[in-house]
Amino acid sequence: MRKARSDRLTGLGELQLQVLEVLERIGEGTVYEVMGQFPEAQRPKYTTVLTVLRSLEKKGLAAHRSEGRTFVFRPATEAGQVRSQVLREVLERVFGGSPKALVVSLLDSSEVTPEALAEIRRLVARKEREGRAR
Repeated sequence: MRKARSDRLTGLGELQLQVLEVLERIGEGTVYEVMGQFPEAQRPKYTTVLTVLRSLEKKGLAAHRSEGRTFVFRPATEAGQVRSQVLREVLERVFGGSPKALVVSLLDSSEVTPEALAEIRRLVARKEREGRAR
């Protein structure tokens, strides 16, 4: 799989991210199969999904193969790579490259459950131990 680059991620919209998530979840699928993963009340039209898939393909985030006259799409990169690149882009563009500013904003602007805070503490402690082990 090709590595996602941030210049390909600039301007990814909500529907593009949702379609990428669907492809990651199902592995591969036709436009109709991708559409079927959306709740009926929120299901985009065929041409919209096709346009999104082709756009993702141009950005190197999706690929397709042909089965007769049908295109079967698949992710061209791992979803984790996409999320990491998007987060790096947000970190640089919105928070001036400061992980601290990102975390402070996240903690201030959203409800964080006690369970989530405990998990965050565990993750930070693990990262600190890894840093000392180097």
